[in-house]
Amino acid sequence: MFDNIKKIMELKKTMTEMKKRLDTMEIKTQSPKHYFEITLNGSQEIKEIKILNDLNALKKEDIEKDLKELFNKAIKESQQMAAQAMGGLAGLGGL
Repeated sequence: MFDNIKKIMELKKTMTEMKKRLDTMEIKTQSPKHYFEITLNGSQEIKEIKILNDLNALKKEDIEKDLKELFNKAIKESQQMAAQAMGGLAGLGGL
């Protein structure tokens, strides 16, 4: 029983350290038409959104589509980054 408690405490410590590490990692992604740029951290929190071009001449639908594609792309990239960072956790053990 004490071995399991020890393993749980080690896992909690490792997860806390991983969260801190993910919070410091960042990924920048531009939208397909280069209207926007988004910065996310490894915990998938939005840190910054930039408008890269003048949007006055664009249709609302084009802006909405570009934003949707940007967010989907950024989320996928941040998930891949987090998965790589957490790759070492797979061997934590025997819980």
